[in-house]
Amino acid sequence: MAILQSNRQRKLYAGDLNPLLTCGLCRGYMIKPTCITECLHTFCRSCIVKHLCQKEINECPTCDIVIHETNPLEMLRADQMLEDVIYKLIPGLQQDEERREQEFNKKVKKRKEESSNCERMQNDTQVRTSFAGDTRYQPRLNYNNYHRDEPQICVSLECCGDSNSDVPVKQLARRYICCSSQMTIAHVKKYLKLKLNLKAAEQVEVLCNGEIMGKDHTLEFIYMTRWRVREGSLMSLQYRPRTDFL
Repeated sequence: MAILQSNRQRKLYAGDLNPLLTCGLCRGYMIKPTCITECLHTFCRSCIVKHLCQKEINECPTCDIVIHETNPLEMLRADQMLEDVIYKLIPGLQQDEERREQEFNKKVKKRKEESSNCERMQNDTQVRTSFAGDTRYQPRLNYNNYHRDEPQICVSLECCGDSNSDVPVKQLARRYICCSSQMTIAHVKKYLKLKLNLKAAEQVEVLCNGEIMGKDHTLEFIYMTRWRVREGSLMSLQYRPRTDFL
């Protein structure tokens, strides 16, 4: 009898599955579901990344388990299967999300173009005003921004490597740099590769307070979560030859 009952079909509504399909942070249907590998709780990718970047304690919002002591973002994994299930169960959600993403990208692109055109007009006007009537001067305009509109951060690069290492790592002649706060450790490694004449950027590793930094970490993220010395102080990063652990 139990076997016959188990074969019966049961009608379910999407609302009955909401606890399994909604994000515990924003309370909406999960967009780009991202799972925490330590406890398997799942959230919207943007929600969990924002949560971990804003909080100093790297804990799961649902069960308070410590995700990772130093690098919680490394313990996140996309759940493609759950995303497919949500899109199939909720009519129009995928199309609506794709439409909003396209509209957002168009707005960002338009804003960048307007900002670039405005800057070009200002630079052109300043040059013409400054050198009006001087036919000997032919100004060569350079409209490259080099991310100067983004928030800047000053960093000190200190060598902490072994002088007897096979990799020729030494102290930079100019150890202080000012760059975009969105610059990643991968960019810092490329900079060190050029300045130290290394064969590959992977030959060096970058540390903050003795902790090895991941290549996707931005300087802003490191300053907010790893530096923790005092607000307004110059952040110091160390670099050394890469250590391979067997």
